[in-house]
Amino acid sequence: MRRTILICPIVAWLSCLPLAADTTQERPTNQLSVAKMLREYCQEMGQPKPFVIRKGQEFKNHQRELRKKILKCVGLSPLPNRVSLDLHESESLDHPWCTIRRIHYQLWPGVYSSGLLYMPKNLPEKPAPAMLCPHGHWSLGHANRTPQTRCLVLAKKGFVTFETVQHHYEDLNLGISHQTLMIWNNMRGLDYLESLPEVDKSRIGCAGGSGGAMQTLMLTGLDDRVQAATMVGWGIDFRTLIYPIDDHCDCHQFPNIMRFTDHPEIGALGLPAAVQYLTMDDTTRNFEFDHFPTIRALYAANGIPDRADCHYDSVDHGYHRPLRERTYWWMDRWLRNIKREKPEREPADVSRKLTIPPKKLLALAAHVPEDKGLPHMSAVFGRERGYQPAALSSQTDWQNYRQHMTGVLNDLLGEQVKLPRKASRPETVSRKVIDGVALERVNYPSEGGFRIPTIVLRREDSDGALPVVVICHEGGEKKLLEAEGPGSPIHLARAGSLVVLPDVRFVGKLYLGEDKSLYGDKGRLDRNALVWGRPIVGMAATDIQSVLDGLTLRNDSDMSQIKVVARDSSTLAIVALFAAALDARITSLDVDFKDCCFERRNLSALPFVLQHGDILQWAALTADRTLTVRNIPKEAGEITWLSEVFTIMDNSKGLRIET
Repeated sequence: MRRTILICPIVAWLSCLPLAADTTQERPTNQLSVAKMLREYCQEMGQPKPFVIRKGQEFKNHQRELRKKILKCVGLSPLPNRVSLDLHESESLDHPWCTIRRIHYQLWPGVYSSGLLYMPKNLPEKPAPAMLCPHGHWSLGHANRTPQTRCLVLAKKGFVTFETVQHHYEDLNLGISHQTLMIWNNMRGLDYLESLPEVDKSRIGCAGGSGGAMQTLMLTGLDDRVQAATMVGWGIDFRTLIYPIDDHCDCHQFPNIMRFTDHPEIGALGLPAAVQYLTMDDTTRNFEFDHFPTIRALYAANGIPDRADCHYDSVDHGYHRPLRERTYWWMDRWLRNIKREKPEREPADVSRKLTIPPKKLLALAAHVPEDKGLPHMSAVFGRERGYQPAALSSQTDWQNYRQHMTGVLNDLLGEQVKLPRKASRPETVSRKVIDGVALERVNYPSEGGFRIPTIVLRREDSDGALPVVVICHEGGEKKLLEAEGPGSPIHLARAGSLVVLPDVRFVGKLYLGEDKSLYGDKGRLDRNALVWGRPIVGMAATDIQSVLDGLTLRNDSDMSQIKVVARDSSTLAIVALFAAALDARITSLDVDFKDCCFERRNLSALPFVLQHGDILQWAALTADRTLTVRNIPKEAGEITWLSEVFTIMDNSKGLRIET
């Protein structure tokens, strides 16, 4: 019988929202309707990818290709150079079963990590099996008595045990996620274990709980050196983690992964490694029913059904004694060929009597003068993987550059996972005339079931097709309608333009608001979009293009004259620029970056963008049109480079730069 699992109250509330029979006709005029659209979108984007059972060479081919994609998602493609470990060791702590010392080792030039080496005093086998034990999100980290207990007992049993520290560091614009660091940290931990003469390289296992289990899952899926793995309280699909639950660490969400796969398949990529899933009364409660049957079937199809194990214990989230005992049993079986019917009991009172005082364990350290700290990762990635402004000397060069960069931008914005529209035609909500200006409220269909609430203004007595001016503002249509004087929407409409004021995602009427009980946190949605591979700036750029598509159906719009304006928001500025880069219908662009750029990390984060360009490089894609850019900071690059590109296109007058 399937066990019942408690659902996050916000998820439960959203799942109870009634959907209209024809949601494409529903008017997004209040928070409830926006919540419905968002709920529907999140449900569709969060659908787990198919986990297909393959065998033999077909599986090996799939394993190889999917690993490449995952490594690209985590910023480890190609894998970094394996620089010298440059080991630095602390003094030893003596324990009845082992010695314990901190080992500092190098990940990238000038970037070091550390771990605790539990070296058994008694090695029944030489060389001995080894265990890598990522500790996860424990209070006091690896000094916590629970992960200590696991490592001590493994050492007592004769496993050379190395417990890597869980670090967090992220610089998404360069392609560095927390998983970039964690995966490489653990791969280098394996390098260290392999360097020890006491270790049998063919018998290395990995075990962790919660966040440590995720590290175990990722490492097992990507590195063949792991021969046996135990994942405690993990293996669930990303859907269980994402919107609007926000009680988990950001390290669980990394770029683009749901374009290709999901957690259950990632762990199974380690086949033929022996994988064990230990579940409990948390989000993994139904794992054995929802996901493990496919994993077991995969292993059975490849002739090794006994190498996949799943066991449930009625305990809360943690790495409790019964789970540790089953871990020892699994590792004995697959790394020492010791087969028992059931796990042995853990030695009594290890946690209470035989662990090291956390303060004493945390004090273990060695001096590492070459360590420049984790932020130095950004300098290394910037040097090794950052962009260089292209050398363009002809219009042919620019055309080739535009073709290449447009393809890159499509990938960065997740165009390949964009949902098809559920409606084909705009819906006119209302129309009225104010002081000679016609004001229409129109909902334009966009990605999935989203409708973009838009105001369209024109002079009531105007005739024929009018030049189009699309204006985006963080305050939405309401703020724009309050503006007066030259350049205001009302002024432009009276001067003879068709003025379009869309509330793209997530501004104006589509703003998520501050009521987290209703919507969750916008920042959390941004993290979920990260996993989907569909950044919010990409969503908003799609909304601008969708509004343009709707405008083509009007007989009062001159689609040969389209100007897009974004003011008072650096995020909308980059959204408008991306929309123009991808849509040649936009003939003129006016954007204010308010001293923000990707290099300064004060624009909306976009994974991997700085491997290809900053504002100037994307602005260069519009060099055959009219562009006004305001307040670009010097960190974005040499503005003369952009000027030269416009000159190459015989369009030097098309570029206007203001500070």
